Amino acid sequence: MINHHLSDEILWAYATGSLPAGHALLVSCHLELCDGCKGRLAEAEALAGAMLQTTEQQKPSDDMFDLLMARVEDEPAVPAAAYIAEPKSEKCVPSALWDVLGHGFNDIKWKMVGPGIRQFILPIKPSEGESARLLKLSPGFVTPEHSHHGSEMTLVLQGSFSDETGRYKIGDVQEADEHVHHQPVADTEEDCICLAVTDAPLEFKGFLPKLLQPLFRI
Repeated sequence: MINHHLSDEILWAYATGSLPAGHALLVSCHLELCDGCKGRLAEAEALAGAMLQTTEQQKPSDDMFDLLMARVEDEPAVPAAAYIAEPKSEKCVPSALWDVLGHGFNDIKWKMVGPGIRQFILPIKPSEGESARLLKLSPGFVTPEHSHHGSEMTLVLQGSFSDETGRYKIGDVQEADEHVHHQPVADTEEDCICLAVTDAPLEFKGFLPKLLQPLFRI
């Protein structure tokens, strides 16, 4: 069961086509795994169309976004079956990600970042300042303590991790910003594979992570 979903703001930005490339890819992958957010997206897209018609006739009020998203929460979800896109192969490799990689996780050429952690920078053209990568954490690996200069979105595709904000399993999304200071831990007996997208460099607390940060483009 997916317990951590997309925020209203991210879902609305996706519905209106205003998310940068890496973030849009992550959202697309989550939507393939989450029936609830697929239904919310359908409502947001319908309301975006209604809002466009409204703004052509009159100036939108300051609270229009909040009112529209409240309606998204209240409306019954559209049946998810109409939006399901089956992964092409390998469990929890969404089609959107498969299209970027051309294969599943087994054929990724991971690059060692440090003991217990590997990464693969996705071959997409991100927006300025944006970075999109796959991370592979060995069981029990503790990531370096860090905070954020901007935002970081993380989607779990295999295994799970835990931090100060909760536990994140397959399909769960974590949205972190400059107010989140954490140290995620891979907490299952299998590797934890995540899709991570940032719009600014992370802020590491330890000397060695800071030293290696430019090399690994984190």
